[in-house]
Amino acid sequence: MKNDQLLSMISEFCRTAGMAESTFGRRAVNDGKLVHRLREGKRITIDTLERIQAFMEATLPGGAAPIRIEAPIERRDPRGNFRFFENRQKYLLFVHTCSEKRIIAERVALELGSISPRPPALRVFDAGCGDGSVLARVMRSMHVRYPHMPFYIAGKELSLEDVRLTLDKVADRLFEHPATVFVLTNMYYAEAPWLTPASPAAAAGMIWKDVPLRGASSGEFEAQIGELGPFLEDNWRASVSPRSGMPVYERPVALVLYREDQRFLLDSVIPRAGRTEANFDLIIASQPYRAKSSVTFRAKRIIAPLARALRAGGRLIGIHSHGHDPGMEIIQAAWPGETPFAVGRHDVLRAVKYELGSAARDLNFNAYADQRSIFRYKMEALPNEVSGSIGTSTAFAAWNAAVYVAQIEDERLTEMTQSGGYLDATREVLRRHNGLWFNDESYIISRRRD
Repeated sequence: MKNDQLLSMISEFCRTAGMAESTFGRRAVNDGKLVHRLREGKRITIDTLERIQAFMEATLPGGAAPIRIEAPIERRDPRGNFRFFENRQKYLLFVHTCSEKRIIAERVALELGSISPRPPALRVFDAGCGDGSVLARVMRSMHVRYPHMPFYIAGKELSLEDVRLTLDKVADRLFEHPATVFVLTNMYYAEAPWLTPASPAAAAGMIWKDVPLRGASSGEFEAQIGELGPFLEDNWRASVSPRSGMPVYERPVALVLYREDQRFLLDSVIPRAGRTEANFDLIIASQPYRAKSSVTFRAKRIIAPLARALRAGGRLIGIHSHGHDPGMEIIQAAWPGETPFAVGRHDVLRAVKYELGSAARDLNFNAYADQRSIFRYKMEALPNEVSGSIGTSTAFAAWNAAVYVAQIEDERLTEMTQSGGYLDATREVLRRHNGLWFNDESYIISRRRD
C-alpha cells in the first residue's frame, strides 16, 4: 500500500478525533511534520507504523480498526543512509568539543558513596559504553574509593569502532587496578547483564572469548589487546532488522579480559559461558535511547530490563538530554516548534514502574527535584572564541553540538544547511549567552537492601 492510503487513514482519524494533523504527528510519534513528510513520499519503519496504530487505538473511544497494510518501509544499510546516531563524524566532533562525558562521569561517581558492594566483587554495568570515556573515568573514581576491592566491569556496545575506542582505555585500567575483570558484549539490553541470549538460536551461535593478559605493564596489555583486531573484525558485526530498521547483532559475542596473574584471586568473579549472573551494584544508563523514542520503548526495551539486573542495594542511574538551554535556542531558530525532548524523567519512571508490575515493589524510583537532577555541561571554547567576531570553525562546532544533542536527522540537516543562515543564528546564540551549554537530567532506580 502506498503513502496516500496511509494518509487517507490518518486524515479520517483526524476528522473523527477533531485533531490537527501536526498535533497527530507530535502525539503519535513526536514528529509534527509526519503527515507533511508522508505527502512528500518519505518512508517510515514498521515501528513507526505500530506507534501510529497504538496511538489511534488509545485515543478513539473503543479503539481504531487495525491498519492491515504493507507500509512503505525504509530499509537502512549500515554502510549508508545512516541514522543520526550512527554518524561518526558528528559524534566524534561533539565528544571532543563538549564536556558531557566528563560531567556525566562525575555525576555517576557520586553514586559510589550510596552503594554497598558485597564479595566477591564490586559489579558495574555500562549500558552503552560509547568510546569508553565515561566508564574509564568512573573506574578511576572506583579505584580511589575501593583500591583493594576486585571489580567486575561489564559493558554493552554494538558499534565496532566504539569497542575499539573502549578497549584502548582498558590496558591502563588493568595496570592501575589489577583485580579487574572487564567484559564487553554486543547483546540486547535484556540479555547483556546476564551474558545470555534470549533466543535459543542465538545462544547456539554465541561467541565467547576469554583473554587472559600476560605481563605487568600497560604497554604489554595494550599490545595483546591490539591483537584482538582480526577477531573483532570477523565477529563484532551488525545487520539491519527487517522489522524495525534498527541495527542488531549478527551473532552474540562476549569478550572477557583479565590479568593472568590475577586468575586465582578472580576465579569466582570471572564469568563462564552458561554460568553468569547480573546482580550489579551500579548500572550506568547514560543516553541509552534516542531523544524521540517513545516512553514505552524506553521503559520496556531498556530501563526495565536493566532494573531487573540490580542486586539488593544496587543503583541504576539514568541520564538523558533535558533541553531548555542555549543549544535548544539554536534548534528553535532553525526549526521553530521542534521539541526533541518531550519525554522527561518522570514519564520514564512511571512507565518503568508500570512495565515491571509487581516486581517494582522491591525498587525505589527517584526523580528528585530539578536542582539535584538537572546538570549542565558546555562546549569547550576560549573566551575570545565566543565573543566579538566568532570564527566559522567555532560556529560550526556549536551548530554540530546542537544538532547532535537534538538528534536532527541528516536529511533535514542537509535541507537546512543548503538554505544558509544557520551559522548566523548560531553566532547570535553564542553572543547572547557568551558561550554554549546543554542540560541533562538524571534519575535513580535503586533496589531495596535485604
